[in-house]
Amino acid sequence: MKCLELFAGIGGFSAAFPSFEIVKAADIDRQASIVYQRNFDHPYLTAELSTLPVDWFFNQRASLWWMSPPCAPFSRRGKALHLADPRCAAFKHIANVATQVLPDTICIENVVGFERSDAFALLNTKWGQAGYHIDWTIACPSQLGWPNLRPRFYAIASLDKNRKLNRLFEASNRVRLSDLIEAECDHDASLFLTPRLANQYETAIDRIQATDAHAVAACFTASYGKSVIRSGSYLKTPHGLRRFSPQEVSRLLGFPDSYVLPSEITKRQQWRLLGNSLSIPTIQAVFGEAIR
Repeated sequence: MKCLELFAGIGGFSAAFPSFEIVKAADIDRQASIVYQRNFDHPYLTAELSTLPVDWFFNQRASLWWMSPPCAPFSRRGKALHLADPRCAAFKHIANVATQVLPDTICIENVVGFERSDAFALLNTKWGQAGYHIDWTIACPSQLGWPNLRPRFYAIASLDKNRKLNRLFEASNRVRLSDLIEAECDHDASLFLTPRLANQYETAIDRIQATDAHAVAACFTASYGKSVIRSGSYLKTPHGLRRFSPQEVSRLLGFPDSYVLPSEITKRQQWRLLGNSLSIPTIQAVFGEAIR
């Protein structure tokens, strides 16, 4: 299947469906492009997507479009401006372009709350008039047995009304947090909170023990490593509280150990990019049968 990976980020969709032919990946984030191109050979365009003409989309000849547009306009931590947010310019442009190009299928990922937004209302109206049938759901990797909370909105718009998302998940192959932790990170001083910060935010920090068989990490956001609270969990170690390393966050998102986080990208930048990425096992479970 020929796919166009829009708002490609660091390539969560490509990592989830390696057998698909990605005809082009596109995103405005130059740091994301560095990580993406270190891991995949697909053509990658670094550009503001709202500036791409309709002919560009026609020329990709992709039957499936993947979209993971910026979530800040719809996030509880943002200003909730929705379509009025300037960061929605690319989304609005692609929503219009899709009705002219008419790819067979369009898949979308965003934060919970998108389903109540004017952006989703726009898609239901505009794409419905163009002949698309839209199915959507909310899913979290914890439903699949992954030790990570990351509930997200997922939708599929297809000219084939029989394409439906999977909602039946089995957590039979539970992944333990301890399987994803790097013991050597307990000796990386750059990951540890200072005792002052640990004490200051003692009641606001989500602390978990790697050896706890039922431990589930909170959702890691793009502000992890910058904001102390409401950005992700911290590990309790004999040496104090430490952040999850970028590699550990990558594993929690389902990226394989072969996935490279380039050393020229700082830890803070890596956390930001991962916080904006995808839960690979979740999109595999939700979309897998519908788009194969």
